[in-house]
Amino acid sequence: KGEEESVLAGIMEAVCPTLQARVESVLHNHTAAVTVFKLGNLLLFYLHTIGGLLREGSALTSTLQTCHKLAGKVYMDLLTVAAQRLYKQPPPCPPTLEPHPHIVLQLEELAQVMISFETSLIPARLRENYFKPVLEEGVEPLIGCCALSANALTTAQGSVYLVNCFLALQVLLQRFDFCAWRLEKIHSQLATALEQAVREQIIAIMRTCNLDDKMYTLRSWKTSAPGEGLANMTGMDAMSVSVALKQFYGVVLTSAIDYKFVDRINNSSVRAQARSQVATGVAASYTQLHDAILSKEAGYRDPQTLLLHSAQQIESLLLGSL
Repeated sequence: KGEEESVLAGIMEAVCPTLQARVESVLHNHTAAVTVFKLGNLLLFYLHTIGGLLREGSALTSTLQTCHKLAGKVYMDLLTVAAQRLYKQPPPCPPTLEPHPHIVLQLEELAQVMISFETSLIPARLRENYFKPVLEEGVEPLIGCCALSANALTTAQGSVYLVNCFLALQVLLQRFDFCAWRLEKIHSQLATALEQAVREQIIAIMRTCNLDDKMYTLRSWKTSAPGEGLANMTGMDAMSVSVALKQFYGVVLTSAIDYKFVDRINNSSVRAQARSQVATGVAASYTQLHDAILSKEAGYRDPQTLLLHSAQQIESLLLGSL
């Protein structure tokens, strides 16, 4: 067996300079990151198969190792350049608040890389650590540039845009077991963006009924002015509260609540979840205002004339209209 390995190694040694020159030429002249990664994956395959037939330290094995390392370096360099480009000129958010086509393209290329890696001979238990640098360099710049694009929008629009971007990332990563470690963080980032979107939508709805400033005054009254009657605070007199509440009742009773921000979330189940959370949040805000107006400390002479519907009625109407 040793003699056969020596003969085979000698035969293969002759092709090494040409093989290395060809591989280096392709790597240095080909700017497509996906192609470079696939080439590196192919070299790894040969390293495990053909290299396994040769003795350790043979010329061909060393050449394959050198070429594989070079492919990995070139690929990571290409990702770094792409990341710098994204940070320098983040693609603007489309009016639909869906991920920008350039982001979608980057995700498609990352998917091709992941599919290629999935076919590699690396044992499943080692894949996560092996692929971690690639995933970090591929995902983090995308998230960063999406955040920069979101910063150019209103808080409500930006949070919905981030929700849609995180959803797109989540759909991709959950296809591959070796991405599980990063998927957990995506879930957390998605939850944070969704919470922000829901909060901004609640504020927008309350603003349409002129109740947003009254909720702000209510919170201030509870924390910093408990000795002063709520009815005596600016904008909280009985007439102002009555007008705002009638607007609110009109919107709720006619099912005219506009979920204009969260309704632009791409995923139907997440969109439904967000609408439910918004309705619950609006109901909770009304409950706070309702209970405060009824309290003796608020100082309203006849609070029942202001409150035409109970907190339970409003909650039922809001959740029933979803």
